[in-house]
Amino acid sequence: MKPTVLIVYQYFYPGYNAGGPVQSLINMIETLNQQFNFAVFTSAYDLNETIPYSNIQLNEWNNMKINNQTIPVWYASAKVGKQKFLSIVKQIQPQYIFLNGMYGRTFFLTPLLLKSQFKKLNVQVVVSPRGMLQKGALAVKPFKKKIYFELLKTFNVTKNILWHATNADEAEDIKKMFGSNCNITIAANIPKQPFIAIKPIYKEENTLSLVYLSIITPKKNLLLLLEILKECRTKISLDIYGPIKEKQYWDLCNESIKQLPENISVIYKGNVQPKNVQQTFAEYNASILLTQGENFGHALFESLSVGTPIITSNYTNWNQLEKNNAGWNVDIKNKKYIRALIEILSEKNNKIWQPYNNGAHQYATNYFYKQKFVEVYQQLFS
Repeated sequence: MKPTVLIVYQYFYPGYNAGGPVQSLINMIETLNQQFNFAVFTSAYDLNETIPYSNIQLNEWNNMKINNQTIPVWYASAKVGKQKFLSIVKQIQPQYIFLNGMYGRTFFLTPLLLKSQFKKLNVQVVVSPRGMLQKGALAVKPFKKKIYFELLKTFNVTKNILWHATNADEAEDIKKMFGSNCNITIAANIPKQPFIAIKPIYKEENTLSLVYLSIITPKKNLLLLLEILKECRTKISLDIYGPIKEKQYWDLCNESIKQLPENISVIYKGNVQPKNVQQTFAEYNASILLTQGENFGHALFESLSVGTPIITSNYTNWNQLEKNNAGWNVDIKNKKYIRALIEILSEKNNKIWQPYNNGAHQYATNYFYKQKFVEVYQQLFS
């Protein structure tokens, strides 16, 4: 009989505003459906939304068809206390409770505080930090987060749990925060399959079409990118896609956009449905994300997967880009270098650009097909 995994995360299908973690979970369910039964406990609201998803029953199990899989999903419309959550767990009778992220009462603290009850039911708790322990993530509101994690350690809230790290760096982040004796399994996030064949757009000489596709938040450094573009002298277009997570930050970005010179064109194009992300990337010369840190970087991978090279920081999984003709890793503290790089790239013609298209696609393809996703997740849930 297949073991059952109850996934707990504040955001899930049909939501997509929360970005990568939702896609990671959907890809995991699709890839591992032969090995595990999955159920999901989530919120009835997408990120920054006040109206619940349509066509769902609130506060009860829904049989949701996600691509080719049908799984039970509980959409909570309000905070859920310990006794209610325990009753929900007993209905599903999972062997594993898979917590994603490390904040919030309903979707993190409440399940952890029920560990002793879960032990009696032979249920193991697994926690996936989803990049929340990265240096860049901790640098946002650092004092508040320092107190929060100290309290978790003081009251042994994370004692006797299993940890899911998506790479070796995240495993080190977990050890640094909670101690070297943490029981950690490294299992990479599961991305979308790369396109079999790519059809890159034509690269015109002396111009560059860029795309930013991510949540709009200080961590993703859109404002830094706009400040850099302000100093560029070549013809560059930037289309911005993604949900506005922090309006005050977006207001600053808008002010910067108004100050851009005539040679720079910037347009905000709203959100993109997950099913359309790869094709959206395929419509640009390159994608750019000067992020302070990524747990995986699904958007970056999906750009590579369609042959669109990426310009990104050194704080992602996608390094050695230049060596692989797949893009460019930059020091986000060196604005002059980034500006010079963008200007140099804009000058290149289509013939020079094609090796970058091919390199990006090959880089993503090599990564995807060398992973042993089934084996490592069986190790995580065992």
